[in-house]
Amino acid sequence: MKLPDVLEYAFSDYTSNKFKTMMSSLGIIIGVMAIVVMLTLGDGLYSGVSKQFGSLELDTLVVLPMGIDMQTGTLSQKAPAKLTDRDVSLVLSTPGVVEVYPEISLSGTTVTYKGENRTMSVSGIAPQYFSGRYSGQVDKGRYLSPSDKYSVVLGSKAANGTFGREIRTGSYITITNAYNGRSQEYVVVGVMKERNASILVGDPNSVIYMTKAGLKALSDQDTYSYIGVRADSVEDADAVATSVQDSLNRIHRNEGFSVLTQKMFADLITQVFAMIKYTLAGIGAISLVVGGIGIMNVMTLTVKERTKEIGLMKAVGATTMDVRKVFIAESAILGFFSGIGGVLLAALIAAVVGYYAKLPMPVSAVNAVAGILFGLVVTVVFGVYPANQAARLDPIEALRTE
Repeated sequence: MKLPDVLEYAFSDYTSNKFKTMMSSLGIIIGVMAIVVMLTLGDGLYSGVSKQFGSLELDTLVVLPMGIDMQTGTLSQKAPAKLTDRDVSLVLSTPGVVEVYPEISLSGTTVTYKGENRTMSVSGIAPQYFSGRYSGQVDKGRYLSPSDKYSVVLGSKAANGTFGREIRTGSYITITNAYNGRSQEYVVVGVMKERNASILVGDPNSVIYMTKAGLKALSDQDTYSYIGVRADSVEDADAVATSVQDSLNRIHRNEGFSVLTQKMFADLITQVFAMIKYTLAGIGAISLVVGGIGIMNVMTLTVKERTKEIGLMKAVGATTMDVRKVFIAESAILGFFSGIGGVLLAALIAAVVGYYAKLPMPVSAVNAVAGILFGLVVTVVFGVYPANQAARLDPIEALRTE
């Protein structure tokens, strides 16, 4: 039998018993749907996260006064490095470094405004390093200057949304260090525009900024909690981080410190989402294999039902290979059309999930083709056994079957 004849014969049987075909297809449709939905959900999550990364400053890195093993997530046993202005100058002179932003962070402070108390974070900064970049991001008032002492600039959320009433420029707030009881009143000279959060140092919109001189009223800490660094490009961020690491190693050889990049964490999270995507697809593949087993059972029963028909085919000249081709073709046709049905159902489900999750989740051509091919392969593989059974039937014995 020629290939067109095989396909025509197989297709006629595929359409002759619609109920049996529909029941056989159901397992494959659900399996393909599960795989394509899982892959699409993974792509949608990845796309959403990548969009967020696109708004992050992936050219930035941070120097922390503690050694961190990124492979195990454990801290070094070395004593923490003390980051000072000497380190700031050394980092700033490193090739590829454009700007530095050293900060002294003070967490757990109590901020009082018009009788309301809130626990907030305070950062002491050196304005000469920050003003060039952040003075243009002030929404109201002005940015800090080196001569400021008891003046503060608030993040957008700190000014509007933390207290019952908005804190305006010119207002006074009282900040108390809960650890030593020191308290100081500060005047608000500026409010920042909303800025993107950082994987490395958190949300800048909820922080209160003051000069290092102003922070001395609350704390005696004079070493930096971290040094923010901006590289000359995203592509060079990792290389710049290595250069900064080498520079600081010269003066902190026996002390613990780490140089981390936002790009490093973004790549790590991307890898995690890729693993989630293919794990979900693997879970979906299980249901497709179950559907394939169902196909094998149905096809095996079909061979028994069509024993006499197979005997007649062989009696009029069909070879063993012809019979095998017919049954494998029937499995392939079943898998192909079931795969298309599964992809269409997956597209509908993905659209509904994407609508409620507020994420774009279109079924990509790659995922659609992968689903159809996987469904086709599974049905053909599980159709080989019944096809071989049919092909090995003795025509004389088959014709005697009632």
